[in-house]
Amino acid sequence: MRPATADYDARWGYRQLDARRYERRRYGGAIRRLNHRLLERALGRALAGLAPGALVLDAPCGTGILGPFLARRGLRVIGADISPAMLAVARERDGAVGHVRADLELPPLRPRSVDAVVCTRFLMHLPAASRPRVLDTLAGLGRGPLVATVCHPYTLKSLVRALRRAFGGRAKRSPRLTRRMLAGEVAAAGLELGRVIRVMPLLSEVWVVVVRKPGSTS
Repeated sequence: MRPATADYDARWGYRQLDARRYERRRYGGAIRRLNHRLLERALGRALAGLAPGALVLDAPCGTGILGPFLARRGLRVIGADISPAMLAVARERDGAVGHVRADLELPPLRPRSVDAVVCTRFLMHLPAASRPRVLDTLAGLGRGPLVATVCHPYTLKSLVRALRRAFGGRAKRSPRLTRRMLAGEVAAAGLELGRVIRVMPLLSEVWVVVVRKPGSTS
């Protein structure tokens, strides 16, 4: 059965695109590369409990940019993405033991078939009503943690935008989760919220969060 949220952009928007151009825009330039290195550092802290050789699902993997980082940590990586264009680039990278085209609401994996799931730059593209269900689905694939990124409002950028709106100006509004909202969505998914790791306090809008099924292994 096709889910009710089948038309949101995160599902359809990346199926056909210039994946190499996307990667240049997302990760090109000194500042963006620094942000990515800081994200990797936070992910490394979140994944520190995994033993070498653990099997990790990187979903969505995009162009496979995290594959080499995860492999350097001694992890075996399966990359999954809905976009054939993204997967074509990901398959050219070292790091993953395999790739699969997958809709993350209906992933073609058995429950508890991997040791952990890494999900970056995805959840905030989902409608708020869909996030608990997707969190539950992704967390159910792993014997251990789901490590994901979410965006929060506790940054200087968010403060400047709020002040601009307060004084009658125009400022971009993007979905952001407060700590209470995050805890509520995790609870609604039937999950337990573990660590919340700041990528860079006040400057980065990204948290790396660790959530688990109750009773799952670390």
